[in-house]
Amino acid sequence: ANLQVGDVRAEGDRPHLRIRVGAAKGGRSRRVPLWWDAGTLRDLAEWRRNRQDDGAGEAAPFVASRRPGRAAVALSRFTLRKRFRTACKCLGKQRLESLTIHHGRHTFISHALAGKRSLAEVRDAAGHANVSVTSAYLHVAVDADDRVGDLFAPA
Repeated sequence: ANLQVGDVRAEGDRPHLRIRVGAAKGGRSRRVPLWWDAGTLRDLAEWRRNRQDDGAGEAAPFVASRRPGRAAVALSRFTLRKRFRTACKCLGKQRLESLTIHHGRHTFISHALAGKRSLAEVRDAAGHANVSVTSAYLHVAVDADDRVGDLFAPA
């Protein structure tokens, strides 16, 4: 919820999200690689350009409401959760009840490991203090077509 426009580094050979100390779980800053997934990088780069076209500076909120003629306002955790749930309604009521935004973090870690990223790479991206926490995600099974591993497979 505290991500700023300047935290999204979408250019260069190692684009990433910068997670600052105040926003990080565990109180440690880190970089989340965006070069692992071209589609996510493309979407975030486009939104960054939209925010900048609206006059947002580097310290402006990255995820914000946009109303014509008004400054963008950072979305609250409540509003983020509400929008997340709206986007996930297609999954059905039972599944929707069990999902939180934090599940996205678990999905990222699981897919990165299934995609053959090293434990050290994923540990650093997730901000885990040690590799034993990250290794708990190794239980993820791939389907018969290995589709889970394709999401973050090394290029």
